Amino acid sequence: MKYIVIGAGWFGIRAVQAIESLSAESEITVLQVGSKDYIDISIANPRLAVEPEMVDVAYQPLTKAWKRANLIHIHEIKHVSSGEVIIIDTNGIEKTLEADGVIIATGTVQKSSLMKDSKGKSKEDRYAEFISFRNAVQNSKAGVLVIGGGMTGTELIAEVATDFPDVKCTLVNKPELLLAGSSKRSSMHKVVMKQLTKLGINVINNDYIEDVNEDYMGGPKTFTTKKGVKIDADVVILCVGGRPNIPFPVGDDAIDETTRGLVVNGAMLCENIGVDPTKPVWAIGDCTQYGGRGMFADAHIKAMLSSMVHFEKHGSTKAGPMSYNHKPSEECPCLVSVGRRGGAITLPFPNAMLGRALKSKDLGLKFIYNAQFKVKL
Repeated sequence: MKYIVIGAGWFGIRAVQAIESLSAESEITVLQVGSKDYIDISIANPRLAVEPEMVDVAYQPLTKAWKRANLIHIHEIKHVSSGEVIIIDTNGIEKTLEADGVIIATGTVQKSSLMKDSKGKSKEDRYAEFISFRNAVQNSKAGVLVIGGGMTGTELIAEVATDFPDVKCTLVNKPELLLAGSSKRSSMHKVVMKQLTKLGINVINNDYIEDVNEDYMGGPKTFTTKKGVKIDADVVILCVGGRPNIPFPVGDDAIDETTRGLVVNGAMLCENIGVDPTKPVWAIGDCTQYGGRGMFADAHIKAMLSSMVHFEKHGSTKAGPMSYNHKPSEECPCLVSVGRRGGAITLPFPNAMLGRALKSKDLGLKFIYNAQFKVKL
C-alpha cells in the first residue's frame, strides 16, 4: 500500500509510526509545507522563547522518529481527494501524487507565529525567532503583555517572569478562570494563580483587549482593555484564536460548524473528502472536529489503525470498525509548567509539586519523546 501523510507534527509522526507497525511493505510519503525537518511539539515553545539554546534538545531530527518514510518539502497543498494529493512543489511546479490512502494531520494555526509555527520554518529560522524575542524582552522598558490565559499564555508569561524578574509582566485573560479546557479547572486556576502572583505577574481575568491581531515587538504602546484598564507594553504575544489548520479547499459538508475542524467518523475517516472507500482519506489531531492536546493521539491513532487493518485486508474501509469515542479535554489530565521552578498537574488532583517535578525543569521532554515517539534523548 502507498500512503501519504500530510503534516509532520505530533499526530503526523504518530501516523507514520502506526503505518510502519502495520506493514513492512507500506510505502509512506510525508508532505511538509516549508523546510521543517525536525520534531516540533508546541508545548516546548514558551520555554524556547526565553531559553533558545534548548532548540538543540527540543527539535530532534524526524529521522529519529520513523524508519523508512520519505519526507518531501513542498510549497502548498492544492487539493486532497480519494487516491490523490495535488501539490505545488518548492520550485513552484504543480504535481499530482497518487496513494492508496491519505492521512491529514495538519494541526492548528495560531495567531502567534512565535508560539506555533504553521509555515514549516527551519530550525535555524525558529532559533532566530526565539533569539529576537528574548532580546526584545531583555531590552523591554514598558513591559511584556501576553493576551490569553490558556496553557500556552500562562506558561509563556511565567517563563518570562522567571528568567526576567525585573521586567513588568501582564497577562490578560477573557474568561474568569485561567486554563480553559483543562480538567479540574477551578482548582488548577487557584494553584497556578498563586504561582503567577508570587512571580509578580499582573493577571487580569474576565477582561480582554480588542483589535490586537498579531504579535508586536517595538516601541512602547498603551493598550486598553474592554473594562478600561490601561497597560503599557513594548512586547505583545497573542495566545488566543487557535483554529484547525485546513490548508486546502474543501466543501462545506467536510467542515464541522462548531469547531471548524474536518468532520470525521469513528474510524477517523473524512468521508466527505475521501468519497471512495477503496481510496480512503483519514484525518487526525487538531485539524479535526475532535482536536485537542497531544494526549488525544493514542485514541485517534488506535481508531485510525483499526480502520487501516480492515482496509489492508479487504481493500476498502466499508463496514470497517468505528472505534473512536470522543472524550472532552476537560476529562483529560492537565500539565502546566510555570517557569523553571513551578508547575501544576491534575494527577490525581491539582498539585504544584508534582507538576514542577514532572515538567518544569526540562519540560518533561525526555519522558514525552520516549513515550510518544520512541525517541531517546
